[in-house]
Amino acid sequence: MQEFQLRVVPTDNNNFALELYQCAYKKAGEKKRPAAKRIGRLKGNALVQARQVIYEVLKANNYDPKTLSHKRQAAYVLNEESGVNLALLFQALQPLSKPERIANIAAGITAMSNEESHYWFAKMSNGKRNTVLKAMRVLLGD
Repeated sequence: MQEFQLRVVPTDNNNFALELYQCAYKKAGEKKRPAAKRIGRLKGNALVQARQVIYEVLKANNYDPKTLSHKRQAAYVLNEESGVNLALLFQALQPLSKPERIANIAAGITAMSNEESHYWFAKMSNGKRNTVLKAMRVLLGD
């Protein structure tokens, strides 16, 4: 199983941003595993709009959503399914500002089956990222 980490990054006035990292596998014979790769960052209005989805992900990974604050130091360790869904969410919502569009895309990603979200994540990770994100936004945004 692939491991993901959700990290809280404090910003100004007790606000924060969330960053999602994909942890690399430790290769045979290596003492340490390589550094985690940042998948996306969510802040501001998009973060506020997506908070319910983030709360559900935290609950699914046995974390209390009340622990999510600008003071948190430790990263949340997420399972593969939750990490893939959040990766899609973070990537799709990063440049958006319209609340209705953000809500539609967040609902669409949440409604995806495990296979469908892995399909989109694989396309995004290995293919032409911008083309895949544009297609996903068009498909889910309206």
